[in-house]
Amino acid sequence: MYKPVLSILGIFIVISLVGTILGIGVTILNTVIVFAISLTVGITGNNFYRFHALKRIREMQKSNTGDLELVKNEIQLRGGTSWKGVFGTIVLIGVYLLIIMNMGRFAPANNKITGSEPDYNIEFEIKKVLEENIQALEEENMDEYMSMVYTHAEQTTFAETQKVLSDIFENFDLAYELKDFDFLSISEQEVKVRVTQLTTLIEGETFRDNESIFIHTLKPQKEEWKFFNSEVESINYLDEDHSFKINSETISNEPSYITTLQAPSMFDFFIMEEIDVNNDGVLETISFSGGPEENSSYLNEKVEIVIELDGLEITPLTLSAENAPILYFYDINQDGWMELFFETGARIIGTAMYEFTPDGLAYVTTLNGSVEEFTPHEVITSEDKYIFDKSLILSNVP
Repeated sequence: MYKPVLSILGIFIVISLVGTILGIGVTILNTVIVFAISLTVGITGNNFYRFHALKRIREMQKSNTGDLELVKNEIQLRGGTSWKGVFGTIVLIGVYLLIIMNMGRFAPANNKITGSEPDYNIEFEIKKVLEENIQALEEENMDEYMSMVYTHAEQTTFAETQKVLSDIFENFDLAYELKDFDFLSISEQEVKVRVTQLTTLIEGETFRDNESIFIHTLKPQKEEWKFFNSEVESINYLDEDHSFKINSETISNEPSYITTLQAPSMFDFFIMEEIDVNNDGVLETISFSGGPEENSSYLNEKVEIVIELDGLEITPLTLSAENAPILYFYDINQDGWMELFFETGARIIGTAMYEFTPDGLAYVTTLNGSVEEFTPHEVITSEDKYIFDKSLILSNVP
């Protein structure tokens, strides 16, 4: 009964070929078909064999007409187990497995469909890079860590990242643990993955143990996956009962935090957020609101920023907006106090900068353009790059 065996193997070869070409997993489909064939053969197998045997007997009777004894002897000779058939079937299954294992080398594959084998391989590679990155941090291996950072001609933060890491390695001994991976998007050009990371202090001072959620963007460079960008989605300090969200953009996997409050419109909005603006472990309440549209539909002169800070009376800021405004909090001079950046404008886009002082918020300067990137001591806008010293004095004036 070789035809049924060849038919079954042929079905699986066709399914595997189609799955390889389309780039989809066929494991579940193969399992369903195997179950269906097993059930069918189990129920009707005896009848299949009976019909096959009767057909062969009739053929022998036609060739040996009138000699029943000769027919009987031939039936006995042809009956029983066929060892040639057993070995032949084993050979056929071996050939089938060779075809399946080498099919991907010769069949054109579409690897863009989520859940395909190439996606699985990329996930495996990314997890390996993340684990090696954490290991480099724990071992304080600067060269190994920086080798995983994407480099390009316009990059300005590579040296800053080295400096920040050097300070961390010098002042702290930290332990890191990756607790969870969630792949947001996968392609051969870019991978976005959400990672939950536990960071705890082994030796050093003024560091707070935390569980943070990062969104890492990795891109291939020189045939290796490297960190292109990282964002801090949230931080949960382990010595507190609450956490707060941070919408941030950080470069080169650098642990630097930015808080963004973005108004949905120019008028009639109210946003409240809790932010640790002075790094004392206590969250301050920030209210960001826009007044109603009154006489002018092109200007809102009642955008208000209210900050509740214990021990310091902060006079509310009342500003104007020509567009849906954006409020950033970032410690640009790394002194523990965040600076405030207010971005708005339709005709002339600018970003006003304020700092916390004993007398409240004080105006520092206005940056041309909209904010594109924050790094320690540096702000890059759509118009220029600004570098500040520890006293928030511009070291280069555009």
